[in-house]
Amino acid sequence: MKKIMFTGGGSGGHVTLNLNLIPLFQKNGWQIVYVGSETGIEKELIAKIEGVKYYAIKTGKLRRYFSWQNLKDMFKIPVGVCQAAAIIHKEKPDIILTDINMPFLSGLELLQRLQNEYPEIITIAISGYDDFDKVKGVFVSGGLDYLLKPVGKEEMVKVLTKALGLLEERENTKKQDETSKLQKHKLSSFLEDSEYSALLSGKLYGQSASQTHVSSTNTFSEVATLMVKFYNITEIAEQFEHDNLQMSWNIKSRLRELTGSKGNAIIFNNSNKMSEFLIVKTADAKEFRALAENILKEFPLEEYGPVSVVLHEQTSSLDDIGTVYRELISTLITRPFNREHSILSCPEEKTGETQRNSEAQMVGKSAPAHMETELYHLLTTGQKAEAEKLIFKTCNFRQCDDGNWTYLDVKQYAGRITGILYRYVQEKCPELTAQAEEAMDNIDYYMKCLNAPSLLASLKILLDSLWESGEDKSSDAGSIMQQVEQIHKYIERSYHENITLTALAEQYHMDASYLSRTFSQKYGETIIAFLTRIRMEKAAELMKDQDKKLETISFLVGYDDYNYFSRVFRKKMGCSPREYRNKFTQL
Repeated sequence: MKKIMFTGGGSGGHVTLNLNLIPLFQKNGWQIVYVGSETGIEKELIAKIEGVKYYAIKTGKLRRYFSWQNLKDMFKIPVGVCQAAAIIHKEKPDIILTDINMPFLSGLELLQRLQNEYPEIITIAISGYDDFDKVKGVFVSGGLDYLLKPVGKEEMVKVLTKALGLLEERENTKKQDETSKLQKHKLSSFLEDSEYSALLSGKLYGQSASQTHVSSTNTFSEVATLMVKFYNITEIAEQFEHDNLQMSWNIKSRLRELTGSKGNAIIFNNSNKMSEFLIVKTADAKEFRALAENILKEFPLEEYGPVSVVLHEQTSSLDDIGTVYRELISTLITRPFNREHSILSCPEEKTGETQRNSEAQMVGKSAPAHMETELYHLLTTGQKAEAEKLIFKTCNFRQCDDGNWTYLDVKQYAGRITGILYRYVQEKCPELTAQAEEAMDNIDYYMKCLNAPSLLASLKILLDSLWESGEDKSSDAGSIMQQVEQIHKYIERSYHENITLTALAEQYHMDASYLSRTFSQKYGETIIAFLTRIRMEKAAELMKDQDKKLETISFLVGYDDYNYFSRVFRKKMGCSPREYRNKFTQL
């Protein structure tokens, strides 16, 4: 809210103009502050106006006749000066409309003081005297304009419009400067992320720390590590209009606030997996545990989806961050497969009893060794009901998100199921290969999001498609084709968003398997194949900009995992993203 400060008083004539202006400013949403005397008429007239903050200060004047009051006022005036200065410092108004002749302080002296201490405040001077020296003094002291009483409405509007224009110009300049500064900070932060992420990868793939641009120091020789894992990263990115720099900067800033660290911690976003943030600092077990709990409070489930915080409390050198990272990931896959917040610790010693219970649970939810053979037999003999029973009930797979199944359990089981279904498709129904690959891509995505209902639905869609005929399920084929065309256009413009077959089917009120088949018939490729092609084409186009990092491009086209993006790009384009960019540069 913009703020204007009025000063002056001593007589009704001095106050009349302000009385007329205050309602106009209030109507336009301005905050009104008034500085006047303790005993003058302005207090009686102004202080009672609702919404006006009135400051009464000590004032005085020098009379032309002999009065003992002159002696007292000599001491009041400097007190009033100090009071006025304190009020201005406290309120920091955008505009000050001041009378040149005030009973407590020379108007020119006030303007000069404001120019020296608060050059950003816009000042407008009003006087009843047409004095050239005073006019000159106003502008020398940084005043915007000088108005002579009586001030006409048109004249005042003109000056105030000028002041508002100047305010707007200053605000725009400030915003541009702040935006530019913030962008530089975000870019610098992203480059730092890349450096530390390279160190992670270097240790994982056999490079030495010296091959990276990150140097370990004694400051980080004995540190513990904490990893924050987001599973709804695509949805979170939508809050930032898919600006991954802004998203990463925002999350890191909040994490940095929570750590309370001033240079004694490293916080970075794994640029290969935008969903992972690592905190490296000196901390004891209690402090790390408290930090983990605060992080989960900072990112509520209903807004950010499930978040895992993994603690590696054993201290180590920064040079060992690659090994630590592997252990963090190994612990992460043991988290319950549910959409809840979780705090995990590694390495975690298990008691004998805990170990035995864990083994018993594994037996209960593991499929029999001969499951693949049995499932294949049921598929080839057309026993749909028995096949579904084996997949969903034998191991109670419908309860995979009840807290007893770990991420690894679900991943391994889903892998066994999709593997045998895909084999059946290739051998018995090759025309469904593209649809099966599409379903498997969906399954992989829902695995990453810990979305058990959608995972089960995708498996069911894949299974249903093996028995479904190619007959139309709608009497209105034209309407269906129109919907398919709409979906095609939607994917073209929203390729960077989280698009899945199941979500599209729900959005357009269609059966998922039927939608997939109809789309393939019309366009000669599956929905996922079309989406992937569009994404790769957009990625190739973005690579022409040499200033854009490949990790950024990956995120801009809908992939938060750069390694996965790289594999898909190589498969579609015949070379890695880096190789493709190099070829383009050489042309």
